[in-house]
Amino acid sequence: MKTNRAVRSPGGLSVRLDVRALTVVAVLLLTALTASVVLIGTGDFPIPAGDVLRTLFGEGDPGQEFIVTELRLPRVLVGLLVGASLGLGGALFQSISRNPLGSPDVLGLGQGRRPEPSP
Repeated sequence: MKTNRAVRSPGGLSVRLDVRALTVVAVLLLTALTASVVLIGTGDFPIPAGDVLRTLFGEGDPGQEFIVTELRLPRVLVGLLVGASLGLGGALFQSISRNPLGSPDVLGLGQGRRPEPSP
């Protein structure tokens, strides 16, 4: 199965897309947004997911708007940004240090040839 696609524009610009990576990113983004709506709606004053979405789009009542935009949304955004920052920092650290224990080849997930065992 071919996972790379080349997208070309009429002006000569071309971009190479990895369909598998794009799909994984889209699923993770959807999962993070769903979890965010659920987390914003939970607490001492529960708010249904539909009301959370309406409030985020500016159509909620004043009480829900205060709870969502002033109290819960900033905490969820900080959590998402800290998680993304830690993930990026870990990926950069593994890349710079070239730690073999952080490599997918340790688990047998690499695409290269496995080394033969020494006698």
